[in-house]
Amino acid sequence: MRTIQTNSYLVLKRMKSFKIAAAQVASVRGDWERNLRTHANAIEAAGRRNVSLLIFPELSLTGYELDLAAEFAIESSDERLAPLAVLAKCFQMAVVVGTPLKIGEGLPGLGAVILEDTGNRRSYIKMHLGGTEPTYFAPGAEWLILANGAENVGLAICADASKASHPQGYLEQGGSIYAAGVFLNEEWYATDAPRLRAYSTQFGMLVVMANHADSVGTFQSVGKSAIWSPRGEPVAEADGDASCLVIGERTLNGWRGEVVKI
Repeated sequence: MRTIQTNSYLVLKRMKSFKIAAAQVASVRGDWERNLRTHANAIEAAGRRNVSLLIFPELSLTGYELDLAAEFAIESSDERLAPLAVLAKCFQMAVVVGTPLKIGEGLPGLGAVILEDTGNRRSYIKMHLGGTEPTYFAPGAEWLILANGAENVGLAICADASKASHPQGYLEQGGSIYAAGVFLNEEWYATDAPRLRAYSTQFGMLVVMANHADSVGTFQSVGKSAIWSPRGEPVAEADGDASCLVIGERTLNGWRGEVVKI
């Protein structure tokens, strides 16, 4: 993997507003090195736009490839994530990346590693598995809220959102944003995207959906990552499966958004 030079990317953001972004990126089946470069490019692009929290899709580092789970499962401390962690710290940005995670001697968890702007790392394991995922993964049991300024962001991974109790649990813990990394093809998008949008009004939360771009692997992602306001209005939406950042910014007049190609 190429060496990432960080000095030229150092951004001072003492007075920044809160921005959250979905990184709609294309993953290649099992290609860690290429996928890491893709993540680094997206983090750099988000950093130039003063993003506070960047959400990558489900299993973004490996592709949504369930049969690779055991082979590619890592610890959250894995040194291969160091270049991404350095970028997150330099940009004073929290970054959530998707990967299988080791959780013991049994099946791995379908997880996310949170690279905090302090240099610390945390992890979240998908609580509600869907389809054939239980064959390859063990479920998690704990919610995870990221406090970022005045916002409390509850993390989700795809089928977590199939249960209304999941976002409701975050709301009861003080969550103001529900952020889900997902993998949705055309069929799954037809049910899951409307459900996520409905949660925004049902629970009065900003809802973020980070889907894959045109990934190279077993399934074909539809893209169309989106952010919806607590009133169910689109803040920003990708119109297809091209690589992009879908950004929402908190302003004095509410949420505003933009989509930036990367």
